[in-house]
Amino acid sequence: MPATYARLLLVLPGWLAFMLYLPALTHGFVWDDNYFLTLLPNLRDPELWLRQLFEPLFVSRNYFRPLPLFSFVVEAWLGGLDPFVFHLTNLMFHAANTTLVVLLARAAIPAGGMAAVGAGLLFAVHPALVENVAWISDRFDLMMLFFVLLVLVCEHHVARPAIRAAVVGLLFLLALLCKEPAVVLLALLPLWQALRYTAMTDWRQALRASRANGDATIWGALLLALLCYLAIRYAAVGLLHQDDSAIGKGSGLQHLLLVGKSFGWYAVLALWPFGQTLPVHPAPTPVALGDTWAWLGLLAGVAVCAALVYSLVCRPQARRTALAGAMVLAALAPVSNLVQLTIADNLVHDRFLMLPIACLALLLAMVWEAYGRRIVPAVLAGAWSLAAAVSVSSTVPHWESNLSLWRWAYAQEPTSEIAGQNYVAALTDAGHDKEVVAVARVLLANGPEVASTAENLALALARQGHYDEAERLARRAIELYGSRQGVANGRHDLGNAYNSLGSIYLRQSRRDEAEQALRRAISLTPHYSQAHFNLATLLYERGDWNGGDKALALAVRYSTPAMAAVRQSLGNEKKTQMQAKSS
Repeated sequence: MPATYARLLLVLPGWLAFMLYLPALTHGFVWDDNYFLTLLPNLRDPELWLRQLFEPLFVSRNYFRPLPLFSFVVEAWLGGLDPFVFHLTNLMFHAANTTLVVLLARAAIPAGGMAAVGAGLLFAVHPALVENVAWISDRFDLMMLFFVLLVLVCEHHVARPAIRAAVVGLLFLLALLCKEPAVVLLALLPLWQALRYTAMTDWRQALRASRANGDATIWGALLLALLCYLAIRYAAVGLLHQDDSAIGKGSGLQHLLLVGKSFGWYAVLALWPFGQTLPVHPAPTPVALGDTWAWLGLLAGVAVCAALVYSLVCRPQARRTALAGAMVLAALAPVSNLVQLTIADNLVHDRFLMLPIACLALLLAMVWEAYGRRIVPAVLAGAWSLAAAVSVSSTVPHWESNLSLWRWAYAQEPTSEIAGQNYVAALTDAGHDKEVVAVARVLLANGPEVASTAENLALALARQGHYDEAERLARRAIELYGSRQGVANGRHDLGNAYNSLGSIYLRQSRRDEAEQALRRAISLTPHYSQAHFNLATLLYERGDWNGGDKALALAVRYSTPAMAAVRQSLGNEKKTQMQAKSS
């Protein structure tokens, strides 16, 4: 095959990855996108964004990820908060990551051009990656994977040891600034480097080759990058790690079963994701000692580890594929609850599979090449890829809006706390008050009592004129939020609840109580535009024109560009109306 066509073939999977997700370009903001980009101005306001970059994310104080947040800042500045720009960036990262998987496979299999293309195709169309690509807020995983794969590719292709070490160290630092699990590169890189030396039977020969290749210099650069990251992290958030997981670990055996269940679940999602990809995968913890799936997952993990060790020690011809298999296990390790993850309602997450699937694609390509490029496996892989592409095409539309996403997730997993509370919130935002009341009452009756569900039910009831129950529920939401103020995002949630209570009072013209609640909301969340707008409305009703103008100016400043124009118009209309009444 001519060299030009061979190069074009290598970029084909990346192009297909981009084209497969084109419908996502018409989608809006969903889930955490609204927190990062629309509800609060922290990444939009020139006076706020720099401070926001060096604070932990609202989900957990352990989440320090300034680089993806900076990408949001740049996109908001360039695109004026158009979702198209943010989705386009995600698609470009997915296409780039797919191409890097191809280059990685080509580096591992120099004569395996078709195997490398196959690895890229398997990665491009994998249904478990829909969440990574279609959800703007998973930029963290997309960017982390980009830099991790780039480290491995550059480690292979950059010839001069000093330049290679500098590039690898810098890329590792950038990966860590995207997401903490990038630290797994410290396990992936030696496995990747070992692929070069598997043909050497004498360890002394391998050691000399490693020295000649400058591997020690690369490790020095990695350790320096890690120390720089830890220093930046500690200076920014004041800690290296804090145990804030709500996942129940239980006894030592139950923790092992938790790891086994996580491993088994991820293995199934990676190998047979059809009909199983969702933004939620709830499971009770601690894991019960009689949980059959947990035992099967644990035994499967032990068997895989034993098979890899046997291949490395006793089967020299299988060492390369065994090393690739070890890379898959290493990539899974940070997300398999060896250290419990933060979010309790989800035992596993589709989005955490991105790096393991990249390593799995490399492994499958190497196995196919090592065992003679047989036709039957290639046909099966082609059929799997076609089914995967169809699955992606049918799943992406669910991510179009909050309402479509959570209606789907709640229908599939009605026991998920995350799905339930987000579905109620989406219905509330869409003004579907009857559905809010019906769904929220079921969720609150079945438990647990979730603050956001109580708050949204209060808003729906207030819009229907049921003010007494609405006030009671809003106050209950404040109690529930107040009991968890120590958690990340506690102040914003509590401020939001006070704003909801204030709006309920405002509907009843109970202005003194409304002002007290709204000012409390603003003291908790000073940049919350809705609270400022509600306060402006109240002050205009009282005839405080100057106070209303100041509150309206802040509401407009902290709103999105589209909402700012709406609030300015509504605020001016309210002021004019009240001035006409007073005269």
